[in-house]
Amino acid sequence: MPIIWTTISFAAGLIAADSLSWNNLVWILVGLIFSLFSGITLWFTRKRISDLPSLSWGLILAVILAFFLGGIRYHISLPDYQDPAYILNYAGRSVPVQITGVVVDYPDQRDQIVNLQIKAESIQGKKEEPPIPLKGLLLAKAPVETRVSYGDRVLVVGFLKVPPEDEDFNYREYLFRQSIDVYLTRAEVVVLETGQGSVFLGAIYRLKTKALKNIYRLWPDPEASLLAGILLGVESGISESVQKAFRDTGTTHIIAISGFNITIVAGFFSRFFSRIMNPRKGAFAALAGISIYTILVGADAAVVRAAVMGGLSIFAQQIGRRQHGLNAAALASLVMMLFNPQLPWDVSFQLSLSATLGLVLYADPLSAWFLRLCSRFFPLEVAQRITQPVSEFVLFTFAAQLTTLPVMIYHFHSFSLTTFLANPAILPVQPPIMVLGGLALILALAWFPLGKLAGPLAYPFVLFTIRVVEWFSRLPIKAAYLGQVDIIWIILFYAILLLVTFYFPLLLQLRRYLTPSLAASSLALLALIVWRIIFSTPDGKMHFYLLDVGTGSAIYLKSPSGDRVLINGGPSTKLLSDHLGRKLPPFKRDLDLVLVLSPQAQDLDALTGNLPRFVPEKVVWLGDPSLCWESENLRFSLDEDRIPLMFGEEGQTLIFRDSMRIHILSASSRGGTVLVEYGDFRAVLPYGITNEIRAGLHDGRDIGEVSVLLLADNGYQSSNPSVWIDNLHPQLILLSVGIKDSQGLPNRGLIDRLAGYSLLRTDQHGTIHLSTNGEKFWIRVERLD
Repeated sequence: MPIIWTTISFAAGLIAADSLSWNNLVWILVGLIFSLFSGITLWFTRKRISDLPSLSWGLILAVILAFFLGGIRYHISLPDYQDPAYILNYAGRSVPVQITGVVVDYPDQRDQIVNLQIKAESIQGKKEEPPIPLKGLLLAKAPVETRVSYGDRVLVVGFLKVPPEDEDFNYREYLFRQSIDVYLTRAEVVVLETGQGSVFLGAIYRLKTKALKNIYRLWPDPEASLLAGILLGVESGISESVQKAFRDTGTTHIIAISGFNITIVAGFFSRFFSRIMNPRKGAFAALAGISIYTILVGADAAVVRAAVMGGLSIFAQQIGRRQHGLNAAALASLVMMLFNPQLPWDVSFQLSLSATLGLVLYADPLSAWFLRLCSRFFPLEVAQRITQPVSEFVLFTFAAQLTTLPVMIYHFHSFSLTTFLANPAILPVQPPIMVLGGLALILALAWFPLGKLAGPLAYPFVLFTIRVVEWFSRLPIKAAYLGQVDIIWIILFYAILLLVTFYFPLLLQLRRYLTPSLAASSLALLALIVWRIIFSTPDGKMHFYLLDVGTGSAIYLKSPSGDRVLINGGPSTKLLSDHLGRKLPPFKRDLDLVLVLSPQAQDLDALTGNLPRFVPEKVVWLGDPSLCWESENLRFSLDEDRIPLMFGEEGQTLIFRDSMRIHILSASSRGGTVLVEYGDFRAVLPYGITNEIRAGLHDGRDIGEVSVLLLADNGYQSSNPSVWIDNLHPQLILLSVGIKDSQGLPNRGLIDRLAGYSLLRTDQHGTIHLSTNGEKFWIRVERLD
């Protein structure tokens, strides 16, 4: 397996170079020293390890050299950031710039914008200034009505920015993996010249544009948009509801041109053509079909990589040996990484490689196992006829899913059991869609009336795909959100899988030693789950959690009978998801109510990403829903997910089981103030409160003394006057604020004024948990400062 270990080592060198700040000279020197040291060590210890084959000596040195060559290749691919002409040096200016360059990729048209990848040539700050030579790629976001084609030389005007690095999605790293360091927002585009790109790619992209127009002439929507995604890789026309159904069922690889999709389709092509020809001719016909398909969809880098992996799966099946298939996949990966050192981070490549790995390792063994199983109940000939369709439509799909599942969980953080049901249901009709749909499209490109005659042949299969996916998405099987999965668990999964695959007989011999510990571990895991469920069940008390979400706020309430209420969400999707995942029962993660008391970004931004995971029965909203972009985005998400939304009003009371109540004391454009009551326990949560609102409540005298008071505006002094606090006279004051808040909250003067009160803060104590039986309450904090 020399090529496999060499490829792994080369990829490890690429990844190490991404983390280390060494330059090429350091990599070369360290590589030479390490290689010489290893060679000398092997030479002087050759007598002690004389039983080691000479090939192994060479392999050890090759693996070492491959690692350092990977590091060197990575750094060679990076731009010279010290070059004054590099485009990153001009980002972040407060004035718009004018950049001239050539469009080097197919325009990516979205609902509201079109993304243009441009190779910069010159930049000009002001019209009277001369243009300055420029190097590097940029992404220009232009209005959707912009008419630009591949190969156009354009003048773009806009604000050059560095992509943001948000917690939930690192847009900067995403573009960096495509060799793009800057982007241009609200770009104005003027075409200066045409035909400045590759003649070959220009012809392919023109064909793609014409094909896209014909698809919408041949079929109605939503079938036309799905066919555009399947045949051309253009997903922009697919409605959000259809996309959501595919996401919920784990079938998005059908829409996009992915490695998983092409690998599966390659297998179908191979078996289809092998039936009407001999196996060797069938394989060549399948490769030709994949090549034509690759050109038709645009032949961009991701599609070519997927096609290469798909071709390798056919090659592996023809050879019939695992080892040769693995070697071929490793060699192809090594060559592609030499051309593109950013490949290890490409999700499409990861899915392509893992799907190919699954087919190479498990397709034939699963088919053979099923044949043996059927042979117990049917004659061999009948068993073979049963095995063939089951293998093609179920077992081969399962083989690919087995090895792609960890990659999908790592990147998309969720997993749904419906993926194992929906995929076998729709994959059998994908070859007819691609063959008949592709045939109709090719005929339409030649002469449209011919394509129109052939178009109806593909339509039933596309209609079936959409309807089945939508039906599975409506099943009461919710996707399990797993959160951010550490890469070590993914590596461990593949290590165990490959260990079982290649060393299963050895594991059988060790079974008698492993059984006691395995049984003990299983019982411990079962006990952990049982106790988790027990601790999540209602205990007759009301629970109040002030969650540690940084500067912002999120409160989780659980009534004595188990009603679950979330008040606001804070700014971080990950933090809120982690808190709710720990507080809610593992197999019942729905919320009874989400109460939006503040439309400020720091109080609700995390809700947009979490409500699809922890679906509420309804949402009650206080405040102006258009106060900021984040609140508008949340409103849009609620509409998309069809979550009922109601607007609360002053004087309204929300009544729960076991006499827990939430009284709305005030409502304004900035939010609402509420009183949470259960028995004698009373907690005031003042959001969006102003001097006028406090005056209307007679500075708290109308409310009376309370058990708990949450400080307003994360500890801003003027929002928490002394007369308000003294009239409420809380037994406990709570403060939600981030550690080392950027605005210096809480104000020092406010903290000094609270010297006579009991104060708990999330920045010092973490999540604060109050539980009450309606007469007295108990306090538990996550940490002591």
